[in-house]
Amino acid sequence: MRQLRVRGLRRWVAVGLLGSAAVLSTITPASAGGAGGSQEADVRAVASPCGYFAGREIAFYNHCGPTTIKIKLDIVRGFDRTICVGPGETRLGLKSQIRDASYVGGAGCPIT
Repeated sequence: MRQLRVRGLRRWVAVGLLGSAAVLSTITPASAGGAGGSQEADVRAVASPCGYFAGREIAFYNHCGPTTIKIKLDIVRGFDRTICVGPGETRLGLKSQIRDASYVGGAGCPIT
């Protein structure tokens, strides 16, 4: 009987430790600090996929290549337009105004 209680206690301790580790592993430095950490920054810090992606309110294009490229912006109200972006993340504007962005070529275009 005593041996069963000890096994049960060990099991509960193990479950508690695993749960604590899972909670601690989800805390990012930006969210732990609290000062100045926005959800937009957290979204980008967690995952910045190549291509178009949107945070809570802002749309971005992350170019993973080494050169500049042209992308076409799918504007919600208005005419679509083509812009040149460099490597890394480019802030496109409000997500409510930009539906999508896609690669159209033009490697080596000048950024204006």
